[in-house]
Amino acid sequence: MKKWLGISLVVAFLAGAAFAQVSPDTQALRVYDKNHPPFSCNGSCIINYNGGPVVEKAPTVYIVWYGAWKKKDKSIIDYYFQHLGGTTQMKINTTFSDSTNTFIPNAVNHTSKNDYHDNYSLGKSIGDGQIQLIVANAIKNKHLPNDTNGVYFVLTYKDVSDSGFCSQFCGYHSPSTGIVKNEIIRYSMVGDPGQCPSGCSTPVVVGDHGKGGSPNMDPDADGTVAIMWHEFSETVSDPEVNLKTAWAGNSCGESGDCCAWLFGTEKKDGNGNIYTNTIGTKNYVMQMMFELTSKSRSGNVPGECENIFQ
Repeated sequence: MKKWLGISLVVAFLAGAAFAQVSPDTQALRVYDKNHPPFSCNGSCIINYNGGPVVEKAPTVYIVWYGAWKKKDKSIIDYYFQHLGGTTQMKINTTFSDSTNTFIPNAVNHTSKNDYHDNYSLGKSIGDGQIQLIVANAIKNKHLPNDTNGVYFVLTYKDVSDSGFCSQFCGYHSPSTGIVKNEIIRYSMVGDPGQCPSGCSTPVVVGDHGKGGSPNMDPDADGTVAIMWHEFSETVSDPEVNLKTAWAGNSCGESGDCCAWLFGTEKKDGNGNIYTNTIGTKNYVMQMMFELTSKSRSGNVPGECENIFQ
């Protein structure tokens, strides 16, 4: 028994090492701390273009539900990405382009067919190596397609311990050269903010304590989709960060970092719950996102945080 345990630990270690990347917290949404809020642009700010690519055609969002996510959680998050394309919120990202002068499109592909439920295949204590392995296994076993224009989210349920989650970050994104050999796969880890609501849950951070605690009466799902919006936006504007970085640097970081934990115009629904954006027929409480106010691609490029395209 001890022999097999030892072998398992070695295999787990090698799996993590095989998928080692640049530390993900450099592309992370930092945990909110009301006593030490992260630097964000409250007004005009600047960002740099570093020469890398942006996502030039409509990306497909893939979701791995890692752990015991509920049907209601899934429906709220799926609905958001099914209806995000073509909205005034997604249009903010279309202000970013690359060296070919191609702009990010106002389009997103997602249906529940792009989802896969993983019932704790690697246990309840994981790190970035395991996050990448979860995506690799989903592709290898044909639960999800191999799509170099995709964005693969691994959403860890609140009983999963992920190194750094709740202490350093709420989620992160990164390109991987190890998930599929000879390809760059864009992936993101987002943890269930129910594990640390005061640090990672948008409904809690905005002080929303109405009935249900969030616009969709599901604080964990509403908080999760807000983190996903942050990481998704950074992925489309900087898909190969640290390999061929596009939009990042200067005073705040990537596009989502520039507006982290800033919410702009807050509204209240009939139940007294705060929301910021309406996508389809559902309300969501989201951080603002960085909108460029210049088409320049050199030097300090200005922009502002917005709820919707202005």
